[in-house]
Amino acid sequence: DLLGTLEEILPNLQRDVSVWVMTKDSTFPRVHTLLDKIDAASEDPVPVNQSSTNNLKSAVLYIFTSGTTGLPKAAVISHMQVLKGAAGLWAFGATAEDIIYITLPLYHSAASLLGIGGCIELGATCVLKKKFSASQFWSDCRKYNVTVIQYIGELCRYLCNQPVKEGEKNHKVRLAVGNGVRNDIWREFLDRFGAVKICEFYGATEGNICFMNHTG
Repeated sequence: DLLGTLEEILPNLQRDVSVWVMTKDSTFPRVHTLLDKIDAASEDPVPVNQSSTNNLKSAVLYIFTSGTTGLPKAAVISHMQVLKGAAGLWAFGATAEDIIYITLPLYHSAASLLGIGGCIELGATCVLKKKFSASQFWSDCRKYNVTVIQYIGELCRYLCNQPVKEGEKNHKVRLAVGNGVRNDIWREFLDRFGAVKICEFYGATEGNICFMNHTG
């Protein structure tokens, strides 16, 4: 979707910067396609001698933070941080049988590391929404038999601000994982949408510590 915005700068990119697109073919000479290579890839594990990483502290991602601790910056994400993030859903009690609904943007560590990474770690099913919709949220949960939802605090407030509908507790969601819910919204959310266990975590992409609230 965003490839058009890169068209102007593609010729000026450094040679060691690769651009990949989620298609089987591309009209841009310097853009690599991914779907055709996934289709052709073997199901066997990658041989050790072809692994690009031999150190858990080596960088795997750069995630640009919004500047909570200062100016926006690229936070270096190591393989160890990815693995720890991916264990978050498991730590809160999610299992391979869960169906996890993710509506948050994947350029944030919450959705990418904890959400997508957590689904891969568990072998769980991921329902990935292209854009958050407060009006479609619970109907999506019912449609896809969602059992775990991921949120940021404002998302829960948006849901509580929706007009009350009949049967709002008619869903299978048992666990909500995220951060930043105010205590009044927390209570209203549970009163309105049923016995969902809310598990919060607090951390920063560029930080080196994380708090997890298991007790509610």
